[in-house]
Amino acid sequence: MEDDKKKTTLSFSDFVTVDYTMTGDEYLAYQAQKRKRGHHDTYNESVEEEVTDEALSHSQRMKASQRMRKMSKRIQMAKKRALRRAPSMDVLKKRAHRQAKNDLIKKWTRGQAKGELSFGRRAELEKRLKKADAKVKRSAQRLLPQMRKKDRERRASAGKEDK
Repeated sequence: MEDDKKKTTLSFSDFVTVDYTMTGDEYLAYQAQKRKRGHHDTYNESVEEEVTDEALSHSQRMKASQRMRKMSKRIQMAKKRALRRAPSMDVLKKRAHRQAKNDLIKKWTRGQAKGELSFGRRAELEKRLKKADAKVKRSAQRLLPQMRKKDRERRASAGKEDK
């Protein structure tokens, strides 16, 4: 029975019982403690966001837009730094996978880019892509050498521009 339970690493804050609200109400204190910890009941070293299959609602999309606008400068600097380094095999695989998906979408939409499509049409294409996962994987595997070559050329030309 104990084997069925998840083993988690506990932090010091798990052993401290403090009424943050100073009201004496256990439920309010519990909710405040959850908020303080960032909505997690247990301590996890790697916090992963919940992945959903559903499309984003309008309000969720707006919040995501605001969040990305706030982080845009940080993201730009990280991209600049990352472009100077040679990508790992995982990064190359992700790029090839993304390229394969985009190629398939362009084929299905007769040349239209995904960004030009309505949200409903995009959601429909995402469903269709899930069904064609094997096709995308094969295509991505074929694209890997091209991605590696393209990156090598990009870094070589960037070096020439600096000098």
